[in-house]
Order: sequence, then C-alpha cells, then structure tokens
Amino acid sequence: MTQREKQELLDLFSIPANWCQETEARNWEGNSVRYDDPSAVAWDLTGAVCHLFGWERATQLFPILERYVVGRRSDQQTANPGIASMVNLQEFNDSSDTSFDILVKRLQSIPTASEPVPVASS
Repeated sequence: MTQREKQELLDLFSIPANWCQETEARNWEGNSVRYDDPSAVAWDLTGAVCHLFGWERATQLFPILERYVVGRRSDQQTANPGIASMVNLQEFNDSSDTSFDILVKRLQSIPTASEPVPVASS
C-alpha cells in the first residue's frame, strides 16, 4: 500500500458517517448499494478499497490490509488469496466488536511503500 492509497482511505473514513457495516455500501436513505453505485455515501472497508482503487488493485491490497487491520493473514491456500483476505476483512468490519475508532486506528498503523519515481523521458 502506498502512502497515497493509505491517505485516500483515511480521508474517506475521516468521519464515522462514511463507514458502514453489514453491506459493502449504503446510500443516503441507508439502503444497501454496490460499492460503485453513484448514490453510495458510506462504505465498509472492502467496499471503500474497491471504490477508491478498483477491483484489481483492491484484490492486491486485501492481504496487506488483512495483516494490519485484522492482525493475521489467511491460513487458506486458495487460488486467489485476495478473496480469502477480503472475506476476513468483511468479517472484521462487520463484527460487533469493531468500532469506527478501532478501524481508523488500525488503518493508521499500516506501513506504506514508497511510490515509484517516474522515469524522465529523454
């Protein structure tokens, strides 16, 4: 996860109203919607990552997030470890023990990688 990605995620979760549980996203009326629905105003953790970075990048980020947010990595040997990590992140997000403050504190603790330096063309 780059510093920019981490900051975008923290910016999205800058207020509790932007976070939800039990669904990937909600609209103003509180109805469940897809993470990419234009009416979405609140997201769970996995929905937020997909919303911000797209599905392909999200599946790369899920194992990293799982390690630091959930505190473990998936033990499952699967063809797609991103999906197993996504499930564990959703379970963490939706747990009655998970609060907005806990989620944000764990997101803040994630170390970041340097962003690639653009190569100047001649």
